[in-house]
Amino acid sequence: MACFVVSAAVGVGTAVARHVVKRHENKLELEGKVQLPEKFGSDVKWSKKLCYLELTLFGGSFLLAIEHILHGEVVPYPPFLTAASDPADTAEMLHEMGTVGVAMLAVLIIAWAVGVFVVDYFKFKKRAAKLAEASVK
Repeated sequence: MACFVVSAAVGVGTAVARHVVKRHENKLELEGKVQLPEKFGSDVKWSKKLCYLELTLFGGSFLLAIEHILHGEVVPYPPFLTAASDPADTAEMLHEMGTVGVAMLAVLIIAWAVGVFVVDYFKFKKRAAKLAEASVK
């Protein structure tokens, strides 16, 4: 009924976090303190990685909202969520948000984290191979 609201709310929090991280990265760039990671991690900035998460969260929320609109669970007039008009339905809606919405959010965040780890790992391996090749020459 309103499981998309959970992802959208976390998407807003991710957007705020991304802006804070980007501001910090820009500050470090201006001070000349930016370095490539020596041990592990790619040269992709964290603000870009958070942008991927933000787009995933908002994209998923948008598609779920469209699906709920097509099924008549979200309407263009107040109270917008049809389950909010009846207290019994509101309890069911909150239960769905707490179970289905949080489960979908967890899967999205885990998939994003695995993707970030895999990209960082392979970029690290590639960079380590280049360094080893350069030291042999």
